[in-house]
Amino acid sequence: MKTGAGLITLFRFAPVVFVLAHLSVSPAMPSDSGERWLPVGPLGGDVRSLALDPTDPRRVYLGTATGVLYRSDTAGRTWRRLTPGFPRAGQSLDAMAVSPRGTLLVAFWDVSGRGGGVAKSDDHGESFRITLDAESVRALSLAPSSPNLVFAGSLGGVFASADSGESWRRITPLDHPELRNVESVAVDPRDPRRLYIGTRHLPWKTMNGGLTWVEVHRGMIEDSDVFTITLDRRDPDRVHATACSGIYGSRNAARRWSRVRGLPYGSRRTRAFAQDAQSPDIFYAGTTEGLWVSMDDTATWTATTPLDLVVNDVVSLRDGTVLAGTDGAGVLRSADHGRTWSPSNDGFSERFVSKIAFDPVSLRYFAGILGDRLHGGVFSATEAIGPWTSLGGGLKGREVLTLAVSGTQTLAGTDRGLYVLETGEAAWRPQALAVAGTPVTPRVADLASARGTSLAATPLGVFRSVGCCEPWGHHLAADGEATAVAISSDGQLALAATRAGLRISRDTGLTWAAVEGKAFGRVNALAIVPGRPAVMIAATHRGVRVSADEGRTWSMGARGLPDSDYTSLAATEDGGAIFVSDFSWGGIFRSEDRGASWTRLTGEGLATDRVWTLGIGPPPSARLLAAPAAGGLHVR
Repeated sequence: MKTGAGLITLFRFAPVVFVLAHLSVSPAMPSDSGERWLPVGPLGGDVRSLALDPTDPRRVYLGTATGVLYRSDTAGRTWRRLTPGFPRAGQSLDAMAVSPRGTLLVAFWDVSGRGGGVAKSDDHGESFRITLDAESVRALSLAPSSPNLVFAGSLGGVFASADSGESWRRITPLDHPELRNVESVAVDPRDPRRLYIGTRHLPWKTMNGGLTWVEVHRGMIEDSDVFTITLDRRDPDRVHATACSGIYGSRNAARRWSRVRGLPYGSRRTRAFAQDAQSPDIFYAGTTEGLWVSMDDTATWTATTPLDLVVNDVVSLRDGTVLAGTDGAGVLRSADHGRTWSPSNDGFSERFVSKIAFDPVSLRYFAGILGDRLHGGVFSATEAIGPWTSLGGGLKGREVLTLAVSGTQTLAGTDRGLYVLETGEAAWRPQALAVAGTPVTPRVADLASARGTSLAATPLGVFRSVGCCEPWGHHLAADGEATAVAISSDGQLALAATRAGLRISRDTGLTWAAVEGKAFGRVNALAIVPGRPAVMIAATHRGVRVSADEGRTWSMGARGLPDSDYTSLAATEDGGAIFVSDFSWGGIFRSEDRGASWTRLTGEGLATDRVWTLGIGPPPSARLLAAPAAGGLHVR
């Protein structure tokens, strides 16, 4: 079972607050029957679990923290997102088990609550049915000697199924103060009544199928969060357990434990543990500080990946291949028993894209990554379909919230300051910002740039720069936090959404005036439609507002557009089509009449139609890009 750091349960990134578990249901409205969306990357992302299929040595399943399931039929070399696949969005797929007949069981829990359960698939993950519901399930194990018998560990206790996961019964006392918060389960291969479980406090054991339970923590530090329990296939009385206090071993069926030496203190949070399928003396430990390998039966350990890698799961294939599921870096593959590793993410894309930009000079696309300070940053591609590659160093430890292109510079707004990458340079550099002469590194929620003028929306107001070498001036300080900015294609008109209200500039952002009328509330995105500077659009948490007279008057909503939380706007270069995304109820909408009426685009091909940001490529194709809450970047 995997818990703790790396799983994003609630994003609180400007400009809105959103929960991944929200399901996409929206009112009936006009829709197109257009092209199917195609996932294009960037490759990688968070992996929560991996599982092998005993009926096919090449088949591997991959579970994510967003309720999306992938499958590999090539021993982890390539991946395919399953459709319709797992039936619930916003679930962390933390444990999986495959029966000798190929039936797939997935344990899941709701990242925004205490719900969850077990889902069952008889068609290799293509479709599912929920068989255990309303339980936050964190662990799952089949009985090797009786594969119809399945055990599930949840926050509420342990459940058993005698019919391959079709029906379930509780085998721990209800409301027991200790037999709850179960994170690991293991079954003795000689007797399915002998069961080990690990909780957030202690390990426990039953010899009679759950009729009675005993603590088995002698030798283990008290209050150890037991992440995994593994029975050695050479001798089931030899038990391996990983906990927040280290790795433990027992040679007498858990009657007494001893701590395994060799891993540094910082690597003791071992989320994954596996015995090599070919060589039983080789063990793998996936920790919050890299992947460690023991070639001598746990006597000594060696780190074989960088120590800043978080490993959530490890599986050993019969052909000697080892796969590791990580936070951010996706899947790593080893063909030499864990000595060396390489990325193996072809077809797997679960990065959360915060912003999409296009450079008309270099003809490159850019995508900023949110939720990954280590493996995120900015990715670029010469085609919308990829391949996408990491762009420059220097952003490690930063969340990229927004992007813009200004001449030869690419600008990245992060959770701590503004960064610049010059064309041809290899690393991003921080851009100096100051308030009354004092350097500041504010959160940059939005960026806009045109004809050499750039604007940055921050909690301190708006910063403005003219030309690549000019310092950034500070504006609208008295109006409080700025959440969104926009600038017309000729650079003359500008909009800024602040806590005090909407502000407009008619001199490239040098001076600003209040927009009259009713308050908009929280504004997430602004647009001045290209080619038609009189049309301005504001995407807010309470709907879309449109102005057809340079911001003098604004109308609320339009035909075909429900009131919801809209997070992104995009328009074609000639202004002939405008797009907006709904992150609350889901949907992408298009207007071809200056925002007067809207048509919902098909969501076919998207992992979810809750879309965070949009982007448009250059003419003549003007391909639309969308970044939903799961599945990475998509194009049509």
